Amino acid sequence: MKALETMEKEIRGKTLELKSLNKDRTSLFVVDMIVGFVHSGIMSSPRVASIVNSITELNEKLQGYKKVFFLDAHEEDAQEFNSYPKHCVIGTEEAELIPELKTEFSEGAETTYVNKNSTNGFFSDEFQEWFKKNGDEVDNYIITGCVTDICVMQFALSLKSYFNEDNKNKRIIVPINSVETYDGGSHDGELMNLFALYNMHINGIEVVENIK
Repeated sequence: MKALETMEKEIRGKTLELKSLNKDRTSLFVVDMIVGFVHSGIMSSPRVASIVNSITELNEKLQGYKKVFFLDAHEEDAQEFNSYPKHCVIGTEEAELIPELKTEFSEGAETTYVNKNSTNGFFSDEFQEWFKKNGDEVDNYIITGCVTDICVMQFALSLKSYFNEDNKNKRIIVPINSVETYDGGSHDGELMNLFALYNMHINGIEVVENIK
């Protein structure tokens, strides 16, 4: 318990001012805030639903910024279904962006929607295409969404590893109030969320309470 308290203390208490970031070199990433993880379906979670307001508010604050929305979108025979229950099949409601984010703040020339067939959006062909066009122009990567210990963490660590390999100084920022994971069986959401945030923190990702 003492170790958990120490981990919690290390990641808590930091707030980031949006005005401190160059708008033209900052991008927002929203991971899997789709119906199947938020509102209905076997993978949906009340814990994930609890961050909807924080993400929609941040999405509005970042009007005019570059944005990427990752959408889990699987074929019927997706390999991922060997590890997780069948979810978010292409063409179903589960694979759609949640209604709360279907607003004018999620549209425009600076917004890109990326379908992904694995837990890690970094390897999606659509993201790699975006990355080749925009990667050098973005210095600040703000990552939000679900689930913290799988999709969010894998994407964040992949980005960080890529930049470290090329010795590039890029900021990857994860606001605690805008990421969440699920409860289920031995998967304790509170614990796994903490572990994931701490893992990202010790690997050079900026974990902050929120972005004001």
